[in-house]
Amino acid sequence: MIQETLTQEKTWQGTAVSSGVAHAVVHVLKDDFDEPDAEPISPEEVEAELARWQKAMDATHQEIEELKEMVSTEKRSAEADIFDTHLLILEDVSIRKHVEKTVREKLICVDAVYYRLMCKHMDALRGLADTYLRERFLDIKDITHRVMRHLRGELLQHPMFDDPVIIVAHDLTPSDTVQLDRSKVLGFAIETGSGNSHAAIIARSLGLPAVVRLHGLADELHSGDPVLLDGDEGVLILNPTPATLSKYRSREQLAEQREDALQETRHQPSITTDGFTVQVCANAEFVEEMRDIRDSGAAYVGLFRTEFLHLENPDGSEDWLAENYTRSVKAMAPGQVIFRTLDIGGDKVDPQMEEEAEPNPFLGWRGIRVSLGKRDLFKRQLRALLRAASHGPIGIMFPMVSGVEEVREAKAVLEECANELSAEGYPAPDQVEIGAMIEIPSAALTADLIAAEVDFLSLGTNDLIQYTLAVDRLNERVANLYQPTHPAVLRLIALTVEAARRAGIRVCICGEMAADVEMTPLLIGLGLDELSVSAGQVARVKYAVRKLNAEECRSIVEACRHLACPLEILEMSRAMAGELYPDLFE
Repeated sequence: MIQETLTQEKTWQGTAVSSGVAHAVVHVLKDDFDEPDAEPISPEEVEAELARWQKAMDATHQEIEELKEMVSTEKRSAEADIFDTHLLILEDVSIRKHVEKTVREKLICVDAVYYRLMCKHMDALRGLADTYLRERFLDIKDITHRVMRHLRGELLQHPMFDDPVIIVAHDLTPSDTVQLDRSKVLGFAIETGSGNSHAAIIARSLGLPAVVRLHGLADELHSGDPVLLDGDEGVLILNPTPATLSKYRSREQLAEQREDALQETRHQPSITTDGFTVQVCANAEFVEEMRDIRDSGAAYVGLFRTEFLHLENPDGSEDWLAENYTRSVKAMAPGQVIFRTLDIGGDKVDPQMEEEAEPNPFLGWRGIRVSLGKRDLFKRQLRALLRAASHGPIGIMFPMVSGVEEVREAKAVLEECANELSAEGYPAPDQVEIGAMIEIPSAALTADLIAAEVDFLSLGTNDLIQYTLAVDRLNERVANLYQPTHPAVLRLIALTVEAARRAGIRVCICGEMAADVEMTPLLIGLGLDELSVSAGQVARVKYAVRKLNAEECRSIVEACRHLACPLEILEMSRAMAGELYPDLFE
């Protein structure tokens, strides 16, 4: 337990997006570097201050050398040259001498001295017409950014922590998540975002509390500040008093008792009171989650997001991918693992694609479009997946398809990979199902054509909602327009379910909508066969399914068909949920 302090308590109110409570110190991740205060130091502190700076410079040097090594191939020599330039800036003798001289003579902390000097260099180059000199401005900015983060004690590439922490950030990208030591993270407090932002989805996947829309938080908190994060009420408390901690301990004990009772039922089948079976599966981002998923009561892995493994090592070889996929398959066998092929683009930016800026990435090159455009990358992944399939049943589903032609083209590449592996002596897998993600309105409207080409359909409602309603699900200014129960969304889901029924294949929802037990009556009424949610939500959703009657759920959907207001539709589903399993909302 963190030592309780009498320092004044301060509270921020945000939006709760992942339940639970965490008490720890914060680690602030900033995407920029603020001007540090010119703190005075004593003559006795000079050497220690310069040694601290030298340590930060050395750490930055090692970091750049590692990056240079990663790209030191013939095809990426230009990138390696950039890092050579960064090293020259870092080792500039005149900068080093000026910093040391100023610290010794003016007795000011090295953070302020170094920052101010580098800003002078940047100001001299900022906005120049000469392209080469403009690029040097960016080089100096990057170096300054790295050194300042090391001076603050924040490792830039792979933040690691000796003790558990609560992450505070303006935003949290997929690449940020990959770089974190997730074993030491107890929760997320984010300045921006919504319930469907990346940080929220990851927090729910890891079973961690998370609060978003905590505006201005990163500027007011410092790494090491003690806080309490309440993912149920959407509150973050700085310097919680003994009375506050005592109140939360009592609340946590009650919550733990309810959760323990719920978990005792997690392995029971999810069958409605009138005998309709709804499989509840788990979503996964990381191989390490497989043990928890097996223990969660999930039928199998309904969605493995392979882009997180890719972001961890964009240059990972086929053997490396096959090894990681195989670990996942073996961990779940005899249960199936459904792997979604790379869905990079949008908010999941591949470092190798960052130079190819797009004005509207969510409508640009992402999902299956990237895979079909980068055949070598696609084939490397498909070959690795087929190799893993010899160790247990898998599914391969293609994301962001807009029509049947993309599915056919992707299947042709998959068949090409299977033939190559067979010629090379690899055993032919016999437990591979092919699926398509329905995330774009055009795919839902032609789901009958797509269903004829695949073994299953999976509704990615996070994107289906945003594309149907033209609402950026990561933009808090229009978050109120992101409405899962909008009639247009429900009609597209119904069309997809109907197409799957006619084709004799199953249909699943793997978006965040599946985990919201207020909407479980609607989803069962629409006829979904499967719901795939984060491991921590499996027991809750299965419990809800067991309390519902499928015929009554269908009557709710029928009653909603002529309603125009999303809130009215939600209220009808919410009323049934509140009546049949009120304990899930306590």
